[in-house]
Amino acid sequence: MNIKVRNIILIVNLLGLSACFEDNNQSRCTAPTYNSDGTLEQTNIIRCYTPQDIQKAYQLDEFYNMGLTGAGVKIVIVDAYANRTTAEELSVFHDAFFPNRDMPDFQSITVGDPEYNTSWESGVAVDTQWVHAIAPDASIDLVMGQIDTSLDSLADVINYIVNEGDYAEGTIVSMNLGAIESHYSEDQIKTIETLLEKGVMDKGITFFASTGDYGSSNYEDEPTIYYPASSAYVTAVGGTLLQYGWSWYPTSNTPYLDSDDKNPDYFNSPDNPSVRLETVWNEAWAEIATGGGISTLFDIPDFQAPVAEIIDNNTATGRGIPDLAWSSSVNGGVLAYYDGSWAIHGDAATPQVAAFFGLINQYLAEQGMDYIGHLNTWLYQIEDKNAFNDILPITQGTVLAGQQVNNQLFEYLNDGSVAYGDVLGYSTTAGWDLTTGFGSPRGKDFLEALVKVMSED
Repeated sequence: MNIKVRNIILIVNLLGLSACFEDNNQSRCTAPTYNSDGTLEQTNIIRCYTPQDIQKAYQLDEFYNMGLTGAGVKIVIVDAYANRTTAEELSVFHDAFFPNRDMPDFQSITVGDPEYNTSWESGVAVDTQWVHAIAPDASIDLVMGQIDTSLDSLADVINYIVNEGDYAEGTIVSMNLGAIESHYSEDQIKTIETLLEKGVMDKGITFFASTGDYGSSNYEDEPTIYYPASSAYVTAVGGTLLQYGWSWYPTSNTPYLDSDDKNPDYFNSPDNPSVRLETVWNEAWAEIATGGGISTLFDIPDFQAPVAEIIDNNTATGRGIPDLAWSSSVNGGVLAYYDGSWAIHGDAATPQVAAFFGLINQYLAEQGMDYIGHLNTWLYQIEDKNAFNDILPITQGTVLAGQQVNNQLFEYLNDGSVAYGDVLGYSTTAGWDLTTGFGSPRGKDFLEALVKVMSED
């Protein structure tokens, strides 16, 4: 059993990288192809983003103008297996995008004796580089264990963070991983829950975890969700499809041509510099979508009382996830450097959200306020609708694949077209829902709303 499949990537030839950087213009950050004579030709088949694009799309320039860059903040990344190249790859990423800044403090820590596994290396690179992309001056610790094959190892890693490592109040932890709740034993859940509770309540650590990449089903025969995202002590991060400077408009349900090339009618995405739109993440072509749904392990926690009726109106009752969301698609993915090449990656929401809240912890410290700690207790008290980019249902293009309305996985049919799978998904709606939570935090508006709630407590 794998705790999570990574490597949702598209390789970008290193020689074509400069085309993605030109003017930091998101409409030009597209996968390059090469003509037979070696000249570069841009294509809009797959869209991608640089750090500067994402910073603008999420209004982070307002934070940086306030001096909020993550200075003084420690962000811990939890990942599986040992990794030999992360530091060098982070250095390449830093030099490409932040040449005028100092390299961040970075260390790699292994818990136990994890094996080396190439299948996770690209995911580790993305997690590390995109924490740096959002909080460029934060210190980064990469803590790894044999998590992919031993769920007990996840407990060992969290135990290290909570009880053994030198992590002070205000530490932010990104866990861009998880497994279906039923894959954990009762004893494993109890052990990890005890550690998370201590980390949040006693040590002031804030934990984030991914809701997963495989929709409402996770390829099971019924709706399932990931743990540790379903823990009440963890803020669960769902995924969106960010369209910034372009619009997705599929006119075919068939992603690939007979030649195995991507079908431009399916991947149609005209430039539109005025667009800033987020939809629920559900990519039919890759059979991936944001996780989300209702826990079978945990009751609705007290902090979710404001949304309990929404949960109860579905097919079950329990802790609902996600709590919030961020861009995570592959079409509209982020650039990262791994194994000598640049690539477009999906599944990068959790480290970015963790880094975003690292910026907020820096602000709180400078204002003499307490650190965030248990974010969920504050999150569900925010009433300012301007604090979030609410993710609404929308259909784009002229075909079924353009429905961005839920997290029901698509699947391929024998003729090469796509259709919904058998397990129903959860709908995205106005306000909080079981696909994108409250939506994505809206820069300074979110900061102000959070500070107001924390000040009133």
